[in-house]
Amino acid sequence: MIGRLQGVLLEKQAPDILLDVAGVGYEVQLPLTSFYQLPEPGSQATIYTHFVVREDAQLLYGFITSTERSLFRQLIKANGVGPKLALTILSGMTAQQFVHCVLHDEITTLVKLPGVGKKTAERLVIEMRDRLKDWGQAIPR
Repeated sequence: MIGRLQGVLLEKQAPDILLDVAGVGYEVQLPLTSFYQLPEPGSQATIYTHFVVREDAQLLYGFITSTERSLFRQLIKANGVGPKLALTILSGMTAQQFVHCVLHDEITTLVKLPGVGKKTAERLVIEMRDRLKDWGQAIPR
């Protein structure tokens, strides 16, 4: 598995980047919350990654912090949430905001995210509540 990449940021076009690591260019998709924290092209960048292998594709998702990656991994374990929706959720709010919404049952805030309907938001709150109950102390507000 590819867990972290460090190299020169060659291209940035939301939500995709091209990162040169020792002469190999890695195409990585990032949530917008991570994307906008990256330096300008030509600069060194380090990203934490999640590698997805499917029958028709191999995809790399990137995050500025390992905490964001951990939350992404928890999200894709939820029923009905794949990598694309998880990326959309983390593009619409920070990891801290998402954890806050789940822990405080803020379904109306989650419904405002693209691709998240009322049923999906309710399911996320129910399924993620136990997984994220200890994150409140770990993530500064």
